[in-house]
Amino acid sequence: MRVNLITALSSHQVEDQVIEVLLRHDFQLQRRLLSPLDFDTELITSPSTVRTLIITDKDFGANWREIKREGDENLSILILDIAKRVSSDEILELSNQALRGSDEVDLSSNVLRKDSWVLFTGSDGSPGISTLALNTAQEYSKLAQMLLIDGDLSHQSLSQMVGERDSDMRSSLSSALSLQSISSFDEIDSKQGESVFIDVGSAPTMNQAVSDRRVKGKFFMQAFSSCAHLIYVIHQDSRALYQLEQFEESYKKFSSELNVIYLLNKESSSSNRPLFRRSFRSKIENKPHFFMPYEYANLERARSRYATLSEVNSRSSLSRALRELALYLHEKI
Repeated sequence: MRVNLITALSSHQVEDQVIEVLLRHDFQLQRRLLSPLDFDTELITSPSTVRTLIITDKDFGANWREIKREGDENLSILILDIAKRVSSDEILELSNQALRGSDEVDLSSNVLRKDSWVLFTGSDGSPGISTLALNTAQEYSKLAQMLLIDGDLSHQSLSQMVGERDSDMRSSLSSALSLQSISSFDEIDSKQGESVFIDVGSAPTMNQAVSDRRVKGKFFMQAFSSCAHLIYVIHQDSRALYQLEQFEESYKKFSSELNVIYLLNKESSSSNRPLFRRSFRSKIENKPHFFMPYEYANLERARSRYATLSEVNSRSSLSRALRELALYLHEKI
């Protein structure tokens, strides 16, 4: 996806940094404005399907709200606070966030990555994202206070799995674990000192999600930009392996600081398991990863009782694997 870039910054040093960062990520410099007098409305009113991003600051002197009203839906505006030092990763993340919104984005209103927040996503085809999010949260809650967010806007199922009603209000599953189903990212009701796991379901194509103004695409990118850790789940399937490879190649364009953990879920004892494991490892190189055995009977028992796996069989192989994952996350968080 090509994006036209217009810079209108009062600091040439910041402007040089912005241009250097974004030209490496499919942005094309259209105009470098030196003063408000250089602005031409034809830059934003000419018919085009190409997205345009204006990056400016409050000291530049232009009326960006008026300019935004004159533009079309392909125009986005990012207002930087040049008094604050901004890293290259932050410039890229803020630019992508501005492209997702319909209004200008101000640096002071952006949410920074939270060290204790973990995003659960993965391939399509039901690899078991929600099941792993719930059961990992249950194990993690034995180590720290925990809020589990059901943010899979296409198929919210966590409340059903534990026998709770869908609600945007927090409900307590135990003294250390709460659950909240949401339809908007702003509804997250986290408390100080609490770790947050967010289940968003299958991951969209990253390049498309950046410019997707629909609710689901915007929600995914908001969660992606807010979490310091991401768990990507696949199962033993060649299409899932292909989607993992595409995700691994693309997410680095949007954040190089994200801690990504890969899970191979529903591992069967079939003869092709060693071959699939080798393929899985070759795609993720040396990234952290875990193998989750398929325990259909135990998981069905848990579902029928609206319980978690550890409540029906805490000694199973899958329970042990989940405890290892929870301990790893606790050390990182």
